[in-house]
Amino acid sequence: MSKTVLITGTSTGMGEALTSEYVARGWNVAATMRTLAKAPASFAELPNVLVTRLDVTDPASIEAAVKETIDRFGAIDAVVNAAGYGQIGTVEEVSAEELRAQYETNVVGVVQVIQGVLPHMRERGSGHILNIGSMGGHVALPTMSVYTSSKSAVQNLTEGLAWELQPLGIKVTLVEPAGFNTNFTANSTMPARSIADYADSYAQMAEFDQQAVRGDLVKSMSAVADVTGIDEPPLHLAVATAGLEMVRGHFAQLLDEYDRWESVTAKTD
Repeated sequence: MSKTVLITGTSTGMGEALTSEYVARGWNVAATMRTLAKAPASFAELPNVLVTRLDVTDPASIEAAVKETIDRFGAIDAVVNAAGYGQIGTVEEVSAEELRAQYETNVVGVVQVIQGVLPHMRERGSGHILNIGSMGGHVALPTMSVYTSSKSAVQNLTEGLAWELQPLGIKVTLVEPAGFNTNFTANSTMPARSIADYADSYAQMAEFDQQAVRGDLVKSMSAVADVTGIDEPPLHLAVATAGLEMVRGHFAQLLDEYDRWESVTAKTD
């Protein structure tokens, strides 16, 4: 019997690419998105794909999508939380409303989808939850502080969730990509106000973006599909080696700083 995966945010980017990858492996796919009019035309040609609405900020739509998926395919074996967007702007520029909206989608939305599928998975005693994080969850970037902080929250959330679900037979994976050539920037939100004093921060981010090595979206999502539903999936899966090297460098700097200030830390014991 074919396994079934529910994916959020499939209208573009990683979610769209994942849909094709799972279909190629014989999975049933519930390809969900907030706006059905944005569904890729290619989905109509794929077998065993249910295209349905799911807005991660709307619990009623989550409940309906989960029920429709189970009614159509009989079960949900895996869930991929791929929905999300980037809030651009320095900490001072981003309003409280923009901050809340970022977390409502990138963090609260992830939690609500997980809460929507866990009763079903707990009843079956199996399942696999995959959350799309980011290497930015480890390494903050100028003018991306709010976005990367939301991915740090997803990272810690996923790690804690794995502890909670391990005795129940439900697997958890945090997928940590670097940048891809997708519509991420075009779909990102700029702050309502701009402060001229932060021009250098925007310039630094622009320089970083120009030099950044992009990952291969198809190969990366193929790797994600390959580890879905296996007996011992990784808790952390880095996709794109350039991002992994950046994180390794960040960890080395972090440990070096701890070492340099350890004499002060010792005084606090």
